[in-house]
Amino acid sequence: MSGRTITPAGEEALADGQVRAVVFVEMSFPSGFLRLNTSAVPLLWNGYEWLGAGKLGSIEPVSEGSTLEARGLTFTITGLESANISIAVGQQYQGRPCNVWLAPLDENYALIPDPVLIFSGRLDVMDVEIGETAAISVTAESRLADWDRPRIRRYNSEDQKLTDPTDQGLDFVPAMVEKELLLGA
Repeated sequence: MSGRTITPAGEEALADGQVRAVVFVEMSFPSGFLRLNTSAVPLLWNGYEWLGAGKLGSIEPVSEGSTLEARGLTFTITGLESANISIAVGQQYQGRPCNVWLAPLDENYALIPDPVLIFSGRLDVMDVEIGETAAISVTAESRLADWDRPRIRRYNSEDQKLTDPTDQGLDFVPAMVEKELLLGA
């Protein structure tokens, strides 16, 4: 599994007049990983079976820009039985990892090694539409969305114990506030 580099075979496949590709999506939930691909059949890659979402799933196009800004994606899965919605909604998914890879295919529709990671972020909001069948839309935000969030830390024992519960270095600070120290006596 590589980052933003592509193998020579992948470059050749993407430079071809007709590009064949599949997208792999991995979402982490407390109950386990949901691994989907955009083909109609399950595919094996990276030691896992990736379920084929085919026409039942869609991904908002991945975009990049020249400015430093957080960008996100929206994944939609349709045609679900309404009974299965409680499984998705009943989990704490926000902030969990989500990754998307682009995998070029050769002329025989075989996977070319080392798909390219095109998005890495965290799951954010889930919208559910219930009818005869159900549809779930999940948005994922870029890690860059954390850039503007304040990082508030205090120099006290309680805050330090969030980092290391066994650290006692700041336990005595309150007692030292009014302590009179005599130097050179």
